[in-house]
Amino acid sequence: MSISGLQYGDFLGNIPYVRWGTGKKTMILFPGGPGNTVPSRFMIQNFYREYDPFTEEYSIYFVSRKKGQPKGYSTRDMSNDYAEVIKHDFSGHVDIIIGTSMGGMIAQHFAADYPQLFDHIVIAIAAHKMSDIGKKIDYKFAQLLSQGKTRSATATIVDALYPPDITRYLYKVMFWLMGGILIGQMHETYKNDVMVEAQAELDHESRDSLTRIQIPILIICGTADVYFPREYVEETANLVNGSSLKLYEGKGHMGALEDEAFAKDIFEFIGQERSRK
Repeated sequence: MSISGLQYGDFLGNIPYVRWGTGKKTMILFPGGPGNTVPSRFMIQNFYREYDPFTEEYSIYFVSRKKGQPKGYSTRDMSNDYAEVIKHDFSGHVDIIIGTSMGGMIAQHFAADYPQLFDHIVIAIAAHKMSDIGKKIDYKFAQLLSQGKTRSATATIVDALYPPDITRYLYKVMFWLMGGILIGQMHETYKNDVMVEAQAELDHESRDSLTRIQIPILIICGTADVYFPREYVEETANLVNGSSLKLYEGKGHMGALEDEAFAKDIFEFIGQERSRK
């Protein structure tokens, strides 16, 4: 895939971003974590292919979390910072927000607190809380990254990202060899920030926010997600009045994003919401 319109920068509050795509509409990605780097051209071309179907209609902004995070910086604080970015850098409105994994946890607060700032919102591979094993994996991942051990860190999370087959083995080898490339360029506060974000994942609980959401949202997850088990995802959907839930049978954490139904279901959701307005 050829990447058009690639642009790197920092938004209000020292929040790094990368932009690609040529469309007139605006898509904001709240990415997973822990860790607040942005992907390289190579990473976008090879690991963010799920967004290829959107690049003609949308300009896509991968918006990370701010550099220099204070202790106790929560997923709700992150949501508030995203709101300030949209108000300041996007004239107070974007067309769609897609939050994945940790970004999906942040999006739960955002959907409740800032519905006026977007038209559509998708919460992907996330729930109102993370599994105990997922918390342990991500905290270990963050600890290794904070020590500069990128290869060990990336190899650590493969078991949680992919199902137990030959694909997992191949990814584990690849992640070990490409650890630094996969993580991205670490900035001066990264080793602090990755641990702050790991703690924010541990502390995340959004039931109150979910019950306050008054707009339609789309929730997407795989039934074999190690981080966010089906039970948690269904609980999340049940807490939101008017939510639409898409479960991809047998898909793990990354498999749900890689499924060909991912873009199709998002386009369908957007179309349904447009027809209601």
